Amino acid sequence: MGDVDRERVADTASHPVRSGMALLREESDHDAALERSIVLQAMGIAHEILPTPDGRWALIVDDAAASKAEAALAEWEAENLRRPEPPARADYGSSFAGVAAGLGIVAFAAHAGFPPAGRLVEQGSAEAVRMLNGEWWRAVTALTLHADVAHAGANAAALALFVGAVTRRLGPALATWLTLAGGVAGNVVTALVAPGGHASIGASTAVFAALGTLSALQVPRRRAWLTLGAGVALLGFLGTGARADLLAHLVGFVAGLTEGLAVRRMGPPPRSLRQPVLAFMAVAPIALAWWRALTGLA
Repeated sequence: MGDVDRERVADTASHPVRSGMALLREESDHDAALERSIVLQAMGIAHEILPTPDGRWALIVDDAAASKAEAALAEWEAENLRRPEPPARADYGSSFAGVAAGLGIVAFAAHAGFPPAGRLVEQGSAEAVRMLNGEWWRAVTALTLHADVAHAGANAAALALFVGAVTRRLGPALATWLTLAGGVAGNVVTALVAPGGHASIGASTAVFAALGTLSALQVPRRRAWLTLGAGVALLGFLGTGARADLLAHLVGFVAGLTEGLAVRRMGPPPRSLRQPVLAFMAVAPIALAWWRALTGLA
């Protein structure tokens, strides 16, 4: 057939395949039959599209060309038929957990002052040597201290954004606790890796933990590498400024990435009052750490 015969009708009283002809495909959709006809035409294989008595469309060729035609269609179908996307992941829905975390950072920073009172920095900064000498609380308290308004505001906004995004996948309780745990782990590992005179303050380690978790949650979907790449790009954009602690940011990101990979198969929990209550309980270890820092009790 020189060009595609869209309506070449045979006698529909019997099956359209005639003697010496082979049936390659029967399609219920005329457009699907035409797509395959174009493939055969491009290969120079003579063929016909004929209607069948049951309303389908038969693609037929000469017996001698059947093998070549079948191979051409099989190759085209393997390359071009759309594979279905994985089903959409469940979504917890909107939550104020991220906004609450950001407001908590701002509120504590305003209470502590800019810069924070000397005693607070003395007792609460993530000073590596003192952390390794047993002052464990510094890994937590340092997350709440900020040098100035811009420092606190940037971290608060980033927490609201990233924790809010993780919340939609994991619910507010798990999202909040993973962010806190990732920030603490980031400070601890940073102290172990760079024990010299390293000291830092700020919630940015927790911010990058949330970013790492968010990046990992796409695995193993097709867009996982794109999401991970975006996370690394944001790490470079947000975490390498003149005053930024690149090592702590990188370690926080890796900690969050590890957490995200560990929980990537989990779906969001049912919406209930328990979720925000459990999320709010993340304040407890922060309060305990500050109590330990300021009382000096063993």
